[in-house]
Amino acid sequence: MTRAQRGVVPILGFGVLTAAMDVYGGNVVQSVGPDVLAAVSFSLTAAFFVGLAAVRHGLAATFRPLRDLRRDVVGVNVTTAVTWLSMLYALKYLEPAVVSVVVVALGPILTIVLGPVLRRGSSVLRAEIWVSGGVLVVLGLLMWESVTGRSGVGELGTGQVVAGFVCTVACGVGSTSNIIFMKRLSEAGQTPQSVLAIRFFLMIGVTWVMTAFNDHPRLGAAFWPAVFVAVIGVGLPIYVLQIGIKHTEPITTSLLISVSPLITLLLQLLDGRLVPSLSSFVCTSAIIVLVALGIMRRGQKEAQEAREAWEARTPVLHGHTPTVTPEDMVKETPDDA
Repeated sequence: MTRAQRGVVPILGFGVLTAAMDVYGGNVVQSVGPDVLAAVSFSLTAAFFVGLAAVRHGLAATFRPLRDLRRDVVGVNVTTAVTWLSMLYALKYLEPAVVSVVVVALGPILTIVLGPVLRRGSSVLRAEIWVSGGVLVVLGLLMWESVTGRSGVGELGTGQVVAGFVCTVACGVGSTSNIIFMKRLSEAGQTPQSVLAIRFFLMIGVTWVMTAFNDHPRLGAAFWPAVFVAVIGVGLPIYVLQIGIKHTEPITTSLLISVSPLITLLLQLLDGRLVPSLSSFVCTSAIIVLVALGIMRRGQKEAQEAREAWEARTPVLHGHTPTVTPEDMVKETPDDA
């Protein structure tokens, strides 16, 4: 298996969990404030992973990245806060499938732009650039259908549509940057558990300040929904995403995450507040096809590189070669160590 193939299952698992979160969150934030929901859920998630890391490695080791990897820790905290707050507010105004599509459709394009700036050595294939452009075109169609009232939530006021898309674009920028900082922390030797122990501090502080200024926080009503969000929407999906990021380039991660809108579209049929949108289904299906093409090309490229490295390193000894295969070469790559 290539590195990209090893990352497929955990990242797709992240897509399924995120889709469930989009639909559930889109329903809950209609009655519970996004700030309150986020404050409680992220506090619970952080408490769990800090406690887990402290028991296994001690408090000093748990918080050592705050000193040794300060820039990356700050980056992952800022982008986490931007991503989640903007997403929760976007769900108040737009169809969950549309929010999901906008975020993940922006991901590949933004990765191409931000990758070289935030992480040296980022690689992007020509096919991935074309696929990212195609995804962006589909994104434009989805934006048009929302503005004209053809999305699953029906007609919306111009102000709501604009606010929804501003929040969603901010979520896309934050999410893309977040993936790159998570990759940097992984390359610095941080495990998924250790990353989750240090990435929510800013988010917790901001949301509790917002909750303090909320006239009707309804903490009791938010508790059990927040527990669900903490497990299904925060802790578990980010954990499996961090595993997938270890094996893939950020552009591959962004393309794989693009499958989540179709899952969101199917799950949101369970929400009686939403009416199925045929155009949303067609657009998300088009994104799935484009993403599949991008992932296939990345897999072919990695397999070709492994074969070329194998041929270069395999000496000819008395008319025969050692029994080493290209697959063995892939297993020996540093990313999988």
